[in-house]
Amino acid sequence: MKKTVNTARRGFLWKAGAALSAPLAVVATRAQAHRGDDAALAARLARLEDLNAIGELNRRYAEHVNAGAHDEIARLFINPPHARLPGVCRFAAETLGGLDAIDIAVTGDRATSRFVCIAQTETPIEPVTPLVAMALAQGGGVAKRTEHGVLEGAYVKHDGVWKIERLVFRAS
Repeated sequence: MKKTVNTARRGFLWKAGAALSAPLAVVATRAQAHRGDDAALAARLARLEDLNAIGELNRRYAEHVNAGAHDEIARLFINPPHARLPGVCRFAAETLGGLDAIDIAVTGDRATSRFVCIAQTETPIEPVTPLVAMALAQGGGVAKRTEHGVLEGAYVKHDGVWKIERLVFRAS
């Protein structure tokens, strides 16, 4: 007894099986790509959160300086004795902007920033004479200036929270 083999039918099944497996392979590849996308999105989200945290840290620093809240300023620093900027008594954001920058290290635990701002500075009047001494006793005796400049900062992520390592105001 001889069986006839229908090669057309087998060819169809072979081709249909290949055609059906191709979309499954694409879906599997896309699922793998989505897992990679999820990791990339999570990294981008963490970076954006870090950028916002550093910007907020600088905003709070400026608010505390403007209010004269020295204890609150010290809490923003990793090393509180470095919390004072000599001579700076007020900050205001520069209206032009656009030159601000925050760079986060690849490791994600350190960052630097550069913020354009306006600072009001005070310099004690020298030499100290009896008249200057009286002015100092009454809250005066300083020369006040308003200067455009750049606030440069270094930051450290400590226990998941960004802290200021150092700040320097450079008048331009």
